[in-house]
Amino acid sequence: MLSTISHPPNTTTTTNTSASHLLALLSEPDRTLQSLALQKLIHVVDSQWHEISEKLVDLEELAEDATVDAPTRQLASAVASRVFFHLDEPSQALRLALEAGEEYFNLYEKSLYNEAMLQAAMEAYTKERANEKKNLAGCKDEDGEEEEVLDGEKLRQVVEMMFQRCYRDGCYGHALGVAMEARSEEKFREVIQQVMSTNDDSIIQCELSYSLRALESCTSRTFRNVALKIMVEEGYDKCSAETLNRTQLFAALQLLDDPSAVGKALAELLGSSDDHLLLLGYQLCFDLVSDSGNPGFVEEVASALKEASGSSDNEEGDIKVELKPRFEKANKVLTGGFLGELNLQFLYKNSDSDPLIMKRLKKALEEKGGSRISALHNAAVVTHSFLNAGTTNDTFLRDDLAWFKKASNWARFSATASLGVIHANHTSEAMTLLQPYLPPSNNSSSGNTSDYAQGGALYALGLIHASTSIGAEARHSASQYLRGQLQEANTSSNEVLSHGAALGIGLAEFGSKNMSVCEELKDLLMNDSAVAGEAAGIGIGLVLCGANFNDDDPNSIIMSELLETIQNYAKETQHEKIIRGISIGIALIHYQKEESADAIIQEMKSSRDPILRYGAMYTLALAYVGTGSNSAVKQLLHCAVSDVNNDVRMASVIGLAFVLYKTPERVPELVKLLLESFNSHVRYAACLAVGIAMAGTGDELSLKLLEPMLDDMTDFVRQGAFLGSAFILMQCNGKTSAQFREKINSILTDKHVSMLTKMGAVLATGILDAGGRNVCLKLGQTSSSRGGGINFTSMPSVAGTVLFLQHWHWYPMMHMLSMAFQASPTYIFGLNKDFDFPKHFEVQCNAKPSMFAYPKRLEDKKEEAKKRVETVTLSTTAKNKAREMRKKKGDEVEGESDTNIVKKGDGDSSKMSVDELPTEQKKMDLDVNETAAPVEEKKRKRREQEPSTHVLTNPSRVTSSQIDFCAFDSKQRYAPINKQRPSGVIMLRDLTPGEEEEVGKVKSPSAENEADPPEPFEWAPPGHDDYIAPIDIDNPSEDSSSMDPKTDSDGDAKMESTENNNGTD
Repeated sequence: MLSTISHPPNTTTTTNTSASHLLALLSEPDRTLQSLALQKLIHVVDSQWHEISEKLVDLEELAEDATVDAPTRQLASAVASRVFFHLDEPSQALRLALEAGEEYFNLYEKSLYNEAMLQAAMEAYTKERANEKKNLAGCKDEDGEEEEVLDGEKLRQVVEMMFQRCYRDGCYGHALGVAMEARSEEKFREVIQQVMSTNDDSIIQCELSYSLRALESCTSRTFRNVALKIMVEEGYDKCSAETLNRTQLFAALQLLDDPSAVGKALAELLGSSDDHLLLLGYQLCFDLVSDSGNPGFVEEVASALKEASGSSDNEEGDIKVELKPRFEKANKVLTGGFLGELNLQFLYKNSDSDPLIMKRLKKALEEKGGSRISALHNAAVVTHSFLNAGTTNDTFLRDDLAWFKKASNWARFSATASLGVIHANHTSEAMTLLQPYLPPSNNSSSGNTSDYAQGGALYALGLIHASTSIGAEARHSASQYLRGQLQEANTSSNEVLSHGAALGIGLAEFGSKNMSVCEELKDLLMNDSAVAGEAAGIGIGLVLCGANFNDDDPNSIIMSELLETIQNYAKETQHEKIIRGISIGIALIHYQKEESADAIIQEMKSSRDPILRYGAMYTLALAYVGTGSNSAVKQLLHCAVSDVNNDVRMASVIGLAFVLYKTPERVPELVKLLLESFNSHVRYAACLAVGIAMAGTGDELSLKLLEPMLDDMTDFVRQGAFLGSAFILMQCNGKTSAQFREKINSILTDKHVSMLTKMGAVLATGILDAGGRNVCLKLGQTSSSRGGGINFTSMPSVAGTVLFLQHWHWYPMMHMLSMAFQASPTYIFGLNKDFDFPKHFEVQCNAKPSMFAYPKRLEDKKEEAKKRVETVTLSTTAKNKAREMRKKKGDEVEGESDTNIVKKGDGDSSKMSVDELPTEQKKMDLDVNETAAPVEEKKRKRREQEPSTHVLTNPSRVTSSQIDFCAFDSKQRYAPINKQRPSGVIMLRDLTPGEEEEVGKVKSPSAENEADPPEPFEWAPPGHDDYIAPIDIDNPSEDSSSMDPKTDSDGDAKMESTENNNGTD
């Protein structure tokens, strides 16, 4: 029988406020007196613990004395445990509490002591489980000190009692948390089974949702995968149709990286007779492509979906015909590139790119001599590509082609590649746009374009096809063309073309895991060409980005051998560019591998080659991207302050932004002291880390941290501050970014600023307004942007950002940032079941329009012509001139000329003549004389108050900061399938399907300018009664010329006359 003495009440009514008399009894040799003293002390220990603490040694000796009876030892352990509890030593208190037994340690009674012991028991249990997982021989804590030895059997009994208490009280979340923290698969399965046994739909949905969100932050990938499988098998598979949350199930299967299960789940939704489930299937297809951005996984899902749809061959023909269009639409989203068409149309039609930005930038650089510096000219070209990324607007380059051609050698390579950033996703016109720059079809060299332009065009072709939202067929055709060009470049030993082709192939085959392509790139790598080898190493990393090395997959053995080969080659070669390319490639291959990448990270970290250690930092950052792993953060911070190489320290600081991007507010706190480091490379990296983590937030605290860095004494630190601040201020309104824009203008117009600082200001100009002000740097989905509760990391965004950071060593890597831009256009796009967008669908934004409005465009300042000021003529000067004239004419009347010059009745000859007064002076005199007349003051127009809410039409831009202010109107005609997702592509359910709806079609930019088809008509041949003869424009008939042009207000003649008059004026 359990006693309630575990937390004794304050029953001491005696006036004694000291326990000295009881402590004196403990010193007596009589065991009876000692037992009596302990029975009294257990009731006053919570108030007199400070006195009892002096006898802790005696209490512990008594608790461990084997000659003492068991009840007395347990009582001594209970008293000593409570003293240690008040001394804030939970580990010692727990050790003695376990010895005290259930009579004095009752978990079923809630008290401060019991809760503290329970927490200490959970921590001890978690450490014990962690030690078992790691197979540690000794028991050491983090500080290297020996831990308290606990009775394992008693500890497990306490943990079991805790789980039973949670089941009794319905605290399943607490039990799930302990099971996940302890990495106990058995306990996790037990808790899920207990949850399902309640048969309460609300409890089941709540606890499964909590488990899915909690597993996202689990730092052990192995346990997370096992726990997700348990959730699917014991939870989601046993839910009823009404209870099952299919969005969460789909997210769990996606996290498990199980394409066959995902394909089966989609096939079930697409084959459903319920329109809601059908639209949900389409919605999940869009989510799958946009959230993770893993094209290899998406293609496997499409294949699995095709196999699942083939299982209906034995059904009736009418059912098969009905389902076929549904699966075709799903494949159109998954591998047909429909999402890429949506992104392209939105960026093209909603572009707010300001052409005056580039005009003023070009003018400022030319006036200050910046156009003669290749680095600044290249930065300006890259800025132009950022400003128009994905919008297909290259008007500035076409109008200023001579300025564009100033680039030479590798700068021309980069300038040509910038076309790929502008025309990203425009796959239908890619070859036509790049045809003037691509290598000729035959082996003869082209006389019109240099090798650098041809190599840049191959790179641009890869950038156009780099987005994971475009069709698989388009990417495959581009890859085939680039592979052919790579073979020709290898044959002719042209490293410029090989460099561009290798980068292009890596982008076109991004995430495809195509081993034949990797073998071709490996052959290029082994040629020991520095420039081409670097591109080959990066290309292999792009192709194998996020590859899984499963034992069941036959390609895993080939991948492991390839990885080992390039890793050994990095140790043998003497070319630093090749070593750096391989290091970055290894980092991309280990994307989201977590603890599976620890071995290779430790190997690279211990290398004597600083470039391999540099790659180890990026490998660590990408392996634990978005996990918030404390172990990864500690390793990065340790290298940031201890490594002897500046590049390694720089990479380790930047890596913090990738690991902690899901909790971005932690990054400014961590790097706050690093911004004051004596090492300029660390300060530069800290600026970029803050910018990448807080991109698009407009966070004031982060901007204040970077503000002093804008005036740092080192030029490249100032460059990093400009880039970081630009990332933070992306898609912020004009008021928020006004001060920073003024700072950029002052830098650009100052000829005394260093080249690197001005380069940072130029690039910041393009980043601020990137993609027509409709894109933003986002490493993953925010927690509020997805209904499933999982914050998926975007693979192309992470890879593009990492490769952009390599521009420190190689400027053409700047274009890689377009991968991050194209992966995350910020919009809301509502579609119906026919994949058309209803024009009457609206989203309510509960904020003022100016809060998220586009910044105002620049205005062209018109130079006013200078007016000639009339010279003031004094009256004496006029009199002298008059005398001279009189002398010449011989005028006898002396006073006549004076009376005409001087005002009548005014005897003062020193005053100026009224007729000779300037016009401005006359107006002033008239104003003074007319003051007596009443003047009506103009009424000031009252400024209309800005509304507190506004409506967003379909489609519209929705920034990441604006999502929290957006809500759906439940009273409108269209209802969203996922009501928790006010951004991205949203499938809409028509609540009144019988009514006619006004919709828009998704068109490519090339189709936007096409004329509409003619209205239906009946054609009659010549000789028929209804035949209408064509009008001869050159020789119009009498009927057509009889119209009076003067009286025809809509005729061409009247318009021509008006145009001529305007021209004459």
